[in-house]
Amino acid sequence: MPGRDPLGYDDPLVRVLREIQHLPMPVIAMIDSSVWGGACDVALTCDILIGTPKAQFTMTPAKIGVPYNPSGLLRFMNILGINTAKEMFFSAQPIPAERAQQVGILNHLVPSEDLEAFTFAMAEKISRNSPLSIAAMKESFRLLGNASPLPPNMFERIQGLRRKVYDSHDYKEGIQSFLEKRPPVFKGE
Repeated sequence: MPGRDPLGYDDPLVRVLREIQHLPMPVIAMIDSSVWGGACDVALTCDILIGTPKAQFTMTPAKIGVPYNPSGLLRFMNILGINTAKEMFFSAQPIPAERAQQVGILNHLVPSEDLEAFTFAMAEKISRNSPLSIAAMKESFRLLGNASPLPPNMFERIQGLRRKVYDSHDYKEGIQSFLEKRPPVFKGE
């Protein structure tokens, strides 16, 4: 819908991301193919990512004229660093498995036939440790990862930038082209 943030606070995808973040135990993702957009965000929200050479990670909001939500951008910045996050969002091009491991997306890169066994072995190792200690550390990582305070005027500036996009021709064109399965024709207005 024009003018509406597709990933507002109560959006189902955003709720899933919060659930993963607040779950007191580690969430391990097995990635054996491409993950795009929201699925990529879900993957990067997980605590440990194990992937195969077929794994690819792509963020595509720029392809459909959507300004991604600030919490998602911050998550990617914290994981990848700002320059890699910018490249990922601005180019909307896939990051292949080998590079994903180099930039810190994947913890481990394993052959496809070993993915499940490797992941279950990792989960088994983790399960032998103190659940209270792990829960405290996971929550501490979450809090520390968001420790940079954002002044209210900066938050409002970000929201204003996003509203400008939601009210634009390009936003409507991006959504329409996606639904019609055609390349968008952006005008910068």
